Amino acid sequence: MFFNSILSQLTITRHSKYFSPDISEDGKTIVAVQVEPLGRSSLQILDAENGKLISSVPNPENLFYTYPKFYSSDKIISAVRNKSGQMSLAETDIGTGLTQYFFPFSFNVIGFPCIWHDTVYFSASRLNDDKIFAYSIKNNNLQVLESPLFKEALGYYQPHVNDDKIVWTTFTANGFKLIQKDKLTLSWKSVGNKYFEDSISDFGIAAINKTNTNLLAFVPKTAVTVNRYSKATGLLNFHSIEPNIDDPEYSITVVSENILNTLQSQLSFTYDRNEQFKKVGFNAVYGALFPYLSAGIDYTIDRRGRYHGQRVYWNEIEPGAGINVPLNLSKGRSLTNLNIGSRYTFNRTNYQGVYKDTFGTVSYSYLNNSFSLTNQVQKAKQQIFPRFAQTLSVNFKKAITNFQGSQLVVDGNLYFPGLFPNQSIVLNGAVLQKDKSSQLNFSSNFPFSRGYSAENLYQMIKWGIDFHLPLIYPDKGIANIVYLLRTRASLFYDLTHVNDFFANGNTFTADFRSTGVEIYFDTKWWNELPLTFGIRYSRLLDDDLFGQVGSNRWELILPVNLLHQ
Repeated sequence: MFFNSILSQLTITRHSKYFSPDISEDGKTIVAVQVEPLGRSSLQILDAENGKLISSVPNPENLFYTYPKFYSSDKIISAVRNKSGQMSLAETDIGTGLTQYFFPFSFNVIGFPCIWHDTVYFSASRLNDDKIFAYSIKNNNLQVLESPLFKEALGYYQPHVNDDKIVWTTFTANGFKLIQKDKLTLSWKSVGNKYFEDSISDFGIAAINKTNTNLLAFVPKTAVTVNRYSKATGLLNFHSIEPNIDDPEYSITVVSENILNTLQSQLSFTYDRNEQFKKVGFNAVYGALFPYLSAGIDYTIDRRGRYHGQRVYWNEIEPGAGINVPLNLSKGRSLTNLNIGSRYTFNRTNYQGVYKDTFGTVSYSYLNNSFSLTNQVQKAKQQIFPRFAQTLSVNFKKAITNFQGSQLVVDGNLYFPGLFPNQSIVLNGAVLQKDKSSQLNFSSNFPFSRGYSAENLYQMIKWGIDFHLPLIYPDKGIANIVYLLRTRASLFYDLTHVNDFFANGNTFTADFRSTGVEIYFDTKWWNELPLTFGIRYSRLLDDDLFGQVGSNRWELILPVNLLHQ
């Protein structure tokens, strides 16, 4: 559990099961609900400085506590549920555990109490509505806030009050809203303490009250045949289309997950902006075992490389299988994920064009070993990236049959806060190193300097810096189809240094520097699918040795998700 102060955040308990903490008025103690694995709950009084247990409030009636609040130094007010599932609002003595109920138990849901002086404000359901209520402890008087409070709203929740204002949340057709009103403008109606004893609403479903509603209770018990549920049921269940980019690879994927949630599969199309190849693939992961098992097949069109200074093209098909260990190491406000994997792949290559007769068809096998780590603090809605985050990916491919060849790619990003709120500074570094045999040319996702046409060379070292800043927050929807959250910009500088060698043994060295600006549009479609797209202008500071003539480049940035948040 965390304790927040103006200056810092402290972790005061570890390996605990505490929920809904509230701090006392003097800031010295905390009350929290402890929920045991079997479901029994109790109120725990903790030292706010070190999290040590001061006392455990007796719970002789085996109540389930929710949202406890200090009423005084020796009393707690909370919503409680009894063994029958009924709820009430109650005052509990910290020393003895004796509980006084403000009104009779009922099946109406009660929550979010807020205490101001001697009045408890809370949300509760009654009949067809969720309303805000106020209970005066001194006068033993229950009041309900009369509707309509906000014409477009449906339900009123989480009240918070001071002497002049009251704030609550509500659902609307356009999303979740925060409503603030002056207390003097609101109308309260006094109701008896038996107000919640009315039967709960049937919501107009007349069949609930018919004589046959409990029909299953009279079905005679008979022996039935029990069969094992086939794990092959509904193996392919495609449900989503996901565009994605892990620069320089752009992809669109159709995602499937079976009914038992043990097999995830995807059909994908990928375009690599460096080598400009196209790839179609089908891959699946079986997650009922640990480590996870994976298998799939990829077909790549128009891969390219250089041989004796000339460009060579080929197509390749790659079936493979592997294992990976995904670990979630998140703790507190830090979200940390680690994934380690290895995959065996068989490659069959068909060379095209003038070198078709020279090389023909070749085949080999290789291991593809991967390591990825992401760590980030929680991100506010308006922030472009987390204030602090780190990503690291390592990929090592090595041939094991017919040919010699290896390739190592290391790519990392560091995310920092910018000059003003919601701005971000991102530092990027990457290294690619191949073996000297030149027998194989593995594909890679090395992030070459933006704007250039790239080749997969012997050694490449890249670093870059991006400065992201928001431009406007339209926060507007169009016809309930597309929602525009933000328009933002990014200023960047990239430098890639390459080393290679010619067939005669001479070395080749070059720098590829670029700078420019990107404009992004962060949107959400059909209130479900987040999509980011934009446009990029790159100014090349060196010659594009493998591409076009000229220093000015314009590119369309397809839907992107650089960091899972």
